[in-house]
Amino acid sequence: MRLVSSLNKVVIVFKQFANKLASNTYLIGFLSLLWFIYRSGTKPSRITYPCQRAALVTSYNFLIVPVICFLTRCFEKLGLGKLVSANRLKKALTGRKIRVVLVILVSLSVLSLSILVYFEMVSNIPYFGQETSSGEKLATVAILRVGERNIEEVLEEALSYLGGIENIVPEGAKVLIKPNLVDGSPPPTTTPPDIVEALANIVNKRNPSVIWIAEGSSDGNTMVDFRKLGYFEVANRTGAILVDLNYGELVEVPVEDGGIVYNKFVLNKIVTEADVFISVPVMKTHYLAIVTLGMKNLIGIAPGAVYARPGWAAKWKLHEEAERKNDLYLGGVITDLCKARRIDLTVIDGRIGMEGYGPQWGTPVKTDLIIVGKDPVATDAVASLVMGFDPEKILSIKIGSQRGLGTSDLSKIEIKGLSIKEAFHQFKCAPGHEAFQLKTQPQGKALVMLITIILLISTVFLVIANAILSTEHNHINRKDYNFKHQKHAIKFNENNPAG
Repeated sequence: MRLVSSLNKVVIVFKQFANKLASNTYLIGFLSLLWFIYRSGTKPSRITYPCQRAALVTSYNFLIVPVICFLTRCFEKLGLGKLVSANRLKKALTGRKIRVVLVILVSLSVLSLSILVYFEMVSNIPYFGQETSSGEKLATVAILRVGERNIEEVLEEALSYLGGIENIVPEGAKVLIKPNLVDGSPPPTTTPPDIVEALANIVNKRNPSVIWIAEGSSDGNTMVDFRKLGYFEVANRTGAILVDLNYGELVEVPVEDGGIVYNKFVLNKIVTEADVFISVPVMKTHYLAIVTLGMKNLIGIAPGAVYARPGWAAKWKLHEEAERKNDLYLGGVITDLCKARRIDLTVIDGRIGMEGYGPQWGTPVKTDLIIVGKDPVATDAVASLVMGFDPEKILSIKIGSQRGLGTSDLSKIEIKGLSIKEAFHQFKCAPGHEAFQLKTQPQGKALVMLITIILLISTVFLVIANAILSTEHNHINRKDYNFKHQKHAIKFNENNPAG
């Protein structure tokens, strides 16, 4: 009996709440407006649906009209209704026609706002939507935020998602760690030495026979750059050996299955002797290659002794050959290098990256991220998405996927740690690369935004004007009524004297 009584009380309370909710016209109008914006905003063609028309009418009658009445009372109390006295203007702004105009303006405002909402909602959805899709996963990529933690601790966690360092570096292996030293400039132009040191410490747990920290700077002397950036101290603490890949014993290395630009490269012998090759770039944009990540980092293994112009430090012969073979954005050269020397692990340092006119003259940007993966294409694809670029438009990634270097299909990549959406940070691209960005401005968005602003300002102005003038109109009517009433009372008293 007690249970039944309690249930009856709950039902009664619920009915009372429902009745109050149903009688709250403001709430109904507000919910109708939200429903209209949500449904029509995601698909503007739904505006013609009967339910959307009903929602718009309901929102106007239950929300806009009460707001006008509320403003009218406010203006009346403030005495603002006496500010305007032009009869023609009053008639124009208080008649029935103005209400029709207001309905049209409100409707157009809601429509234009819905279109703007739609423009925003369609951005990035195809990529972030695929992130959780089921199916066979061909690669795993870890995205972690560093925060206040030690970088070595963060790397350990990232590697644990890939099966641990033991799943990458065999006992006693020869390991080559390749940072990105464009020149001797400090990070983010170059890879910070602390992340290379942390990685070397982790690799040392596998008792490698040797760890090489190897690079061939594009500008300047590699060993001078190593010393300037603090890599000599890293080598002393970790037992690693610093190698300048621009010189040394050089050997011919064929490109697996033939190349797009090169069928073979001349490389430092150490590159071929390494059992494990680890690419450690900084997350940056690039004025030629769109982005420079794990795969692009292999430009540094091409020795300047062979691929630099006489008197130039940069590997300009690679660029010239790419141009001669119509290799846009160096996609062919980069993937040729990756086929000649496979990447076993990519560690992208995005703690402080570079946007704009990279890789040397851009602007530092803090994301506080590291992105780690065994599949070089998948890792670069995920990093490019995090940066706000479409991986299918970046030729090194697209061609790399086509040539079997890895997968760029997000539905086949398992993301660990942060999701792409959580890590997303739109990088400014180099000039002229706007088309490669994931989030592009829909055509006509600026015009729709301008129209929306004009409509909203016009609507607000007319609502306020209507409220002010309606207040004055009501005030005059009451005054006229009071005057007539007093006149009638005086006449009545004259005809009926007291006593």
